[in-house]
Amino acid sequence: MNILALETSGAVLSVALAASEKYWELNINRGFKHGETLMPAVSRLLEDAGLKPADLDLIACAAGPGSFTGLRIGMATAKGIARGAECPMKAVPTLPLLAAGREHWPGIVAPVMDARKKRVYAAAFKNGKRVMPDADMDLDDFMESLPGDDPVLVTGPDARIALGRPRVVLDPLHASGRALQMIYTARTAFDDEGPDPSDMGPLYLRLSEAEEALTK
Repeated sequence: MNILALETSGAVLSVALAASEKYWELNINRGFKHGETLMPAVSRLLEDAGLKPADLDLIACAAGPGSFTGLRIGMATAKGIARGAECPMKAVPTLPLLAAGREHWPGIVAPVMDARKKRVYAAAFKNGKRVMPDADMDLDDFMESLPGDDPVLVTGPDARIALGRPRVVLDPLHASGRALQMIYTARTAFDDEGPDPSDMGPLYLRLSEAEEALTK
């Protein structure tokens, strides 16, 4: 199964491709310039693999939470490629994706993303199972609400903002790209649930600044 994954929820753009039991991954840290860098990255991976968009069997992208603009760019691009390739699409929730692969940690795994306005998007997992839902809240409030006394492995692109707090250990791979992991996660979700509807949109935990302005 040829799978293309686009992870655009944070500042690090991560794109991966699986084809014929081989894998390609490209991570670009240029800040939030995904509109400029995403399609060239996709084209490069397809060229390296000797594939055309029509050869793809599944497109995966970030569902959110995360950067409003980054998520929209990633999902719109995924939909466009999927439509052109006439293949299904699967969106992968961001916070469980950030925690994936860390099930061996003996305590809490807490993926953290800077949500601005002195808040974070965060969740908590233990032994691969969710122990707190996705949250949009003050970082100190989130850390204080974590259950138990176990050490907390903070991960995700903005994990360093949690340093200095009790129990916190920084994941040495916290800022690594997650598109390759997204391939495995999307394949499993697709096998279990089937494709996503064509009209689906990103998962937001709050209104965008433009939407907030309209409510005032």
